[in-house]
Amino acid sequence: MTLTDTGPLVSNIDVQDTHYQKVGAIINRVPRPLLTTEACLTEALYLLHEVAGWRGQSALLQMVNIGALQILTPAADGPARAYAYMERFRDQPCDYADATLLIAAEDLGLRSVFTLDRHFYAYRLTDGTALNVI
Repeated sequence: MTLTDTGPLVSNIDVQDTHYQKVGAIINRVPRPLLTTEACLTEALYLLHEVAGWRGQSALLQMVNIGALQILTPAADGPARAYAYMERFRDQPCDYADATLLIAAEDLGLRSVFTLDRHFYAYRLTDGTALNVI
């Protein structure tokens, strides 16, 4: 399983994206399935609509349908925990989608995240653990 941020989800589908080839090569090497949060899925669907319309959104949703991408739904305390991460790392910044990935890493014991965002190098989980950025 590979915890995956919005950027790689979009870059994997948008052939015009500058990271398309790099992301495609990495996706072929990381443990499957890819795992993301509802917040990242929503963000990716929005961005794909902007660059590729329904075709791009459909490609991402097909990944979900075939099980190549699994979606984590937030727990009842998710928004409050996300807020705590967003406040803690507001200088990075840490948006809601990023915070949900930090929560997922914490809850599932995952210590790697596939992202294009450099600010993940600065993030630390509640116990002080840094994530391995892929």
